Amino acid sequence: MQAASHRGKQRFIEQTRHTARVNADTLRAILHHNRDTDFGRRHGFASLRTVEDYQRALPVSTYEPFRPYMERIARGEQNVLTADRVEYLGITSGTTGQRKLLPVTLPQMGNIRRTIMIGRAVVAEKVPAARRPARGMVLMNAVLRERSEGGLLTGALTAISTHSMGRSAALSITSPPEAFRMRKHADALYLHLLFGLRERHLGSLMAPFASGLLDMVHLLERRGSGLVDDIARGVLRPELELEPEQRRHLQSLLRPDPERAREISQALEQGPHGLLRRLWPGLAQVSAITGASFSLYTRQLVPYLEGVPLYPSSYVSTEGALGVALELEQAVYCLVVGAAFFEFIPERELDAEAPPTLLPEQLVEGEAYEVVLTTQAGLYRYRLGDVVRIVGRYHQAPLMEFLYRRGALLNLMGEKTSEHAARLALEQALATEGLLPADYSVVEETETLPGRYAFSVELQDGARPQGEPERLNRALEEALCQTNPFYEVIRRSERLGPAQLHRVEPGTFQALREVLVRRGASPTQVKVPRVVRDAELRGLLRQRRVTG
Repeated sequence: MQAASHRGKQRFIEQTRHTARVNADTLRAILHHNRDTDFGRRHGFASLRTVEDYQRALPVSTYEPFRPYMERIARGEQNVLTADRVEYLGITSGTTGQRKLLPVTLPQMGNIRRTIMIGRAVVAEKVPAARRPARGMVLMNAVLRERSEGGLLTGALTAISTHSMGRSAALSITSPPEAFRMRKHADALYLHLLFGLRERHLGSLMAPFASGLLDMVHLLERRGSGLVDDIARGVLRPELELEPEQRRHLQSLLRPDPERAREISQALEQGPHGLLRRLWPGLAQVSAITGASFSLYTRQLVPYLEGVPLYPSSYVSTEGALGVALELEQAVYCLVVGAAFFEFIPERELDAEAPPTLLPEQLVEGEAYEVVLTTQAGLYRYRLGDVVRIVGRYHQAPLMEFLYRRGALLNLMGEKTSEHAARLALEQALATEGLLPADYSVVEETETLPGRYAFSVELQDGARPQGEPERLNRALEEALCQTNPFYEVIRRSERLGPAQLHRVEPGTFQALREVLVRRGASPTQVKVPRVVRDAELRGLLRQRRVTG
């Protein structure tokens, strides 16, 4: 596997040296491959020769024009958007709007695996200990239970990845298959930990998002004594929701291990600092997506990770592979040239009726852009909704830092406060009292006159402000004016009311995530929406406010 990862990285490096050519060649290959699909015939793919031809023939597009095509695929039609067989229908998490169905093909999954392999090669170069063969723990649970009208399995990308996992991959991880098929996120984490803790020589630990790692350490702290007891006696907790056959199979894999149980107990007794290294002395690296709003969770993980490198994973979405991190600890991603045809809309043009696009070689360092994808799997000039900032180049390929999702903008009066600016303002305001956010969301309160923003904040370690609430509100106002000067202009004109900061009870955002999971989001892929417009979620945040 190391040799394959190294070869994949070398090919990737070569492509980054010729980004413009590879990007244009990728488009020509996609158009040729899909020229006889229904979409390809309707849009004359066979006659399009250049990037300019393609851009004139098709406008940039959101999901809605694709919805009728996706519904046909869901009914079982093939050769609609892509010539490749659609194997699954991916479902986006839906945290910024209506859930979407997206075709998932084997070549697309191959691109995602290739990106992950490049990341493994990066880690192996940076962390020599990662080259040693050792099993890893993968914190995922998502089951493909639903089928479309035409019989296609549907679910989150994490569920699809788990379902398509080969036998060799299954042998390299500590968790049995049942851990990936649990209905309850907490039960899945318990099983992952039960089998992962038994592996003293664990080499790696991975979760899709940093929030998943934080869930793991919190469950370990809450239920550590139960895990120690189960490992010592070689048994399963009776309260785990398992089918009888599942329980029998899992029980057959367990053996009493009192010595390992004592090691785990001693590691837990010493507190959070350096906990993961004490539990697994050979742990070479931990990986999860860490940038943008996930940095809230990353900072809370710092004590547990002491001495263990954190790799910011790959920039992958249900739509396809976008970027790979080339450094540890930095959520900066190099464009995966060749994985799709990439275009970018300048941030200042996001609301234009027909926004212009730039190619990777035309991007300006320091500027922000929305990503536009054309994929072999059937998306054409598709607005991903992700806004990234260009922070440099690797050879000719742009280096990107994720900023925010378009649907997460605060924009009641045209001030366009980004998720990034709102988070910085909140952190600055809380810092005036030495407080740290564990999680947060913002509600647009339009029932007041004028409208205003209400920040619902769960504080780390159950802390509480010492000063008067109005003092924090004033600090938040000042910080918002600093992070977004346009907000200050709007506030001075009194077209917006002053922002409010409301502390909510511990566990509020776990409850919010559980609502989204009940609606169908993947337990390991669900994200806390930074702007909450959904009535049920707004009600939950309001009910759990702490007064006084």
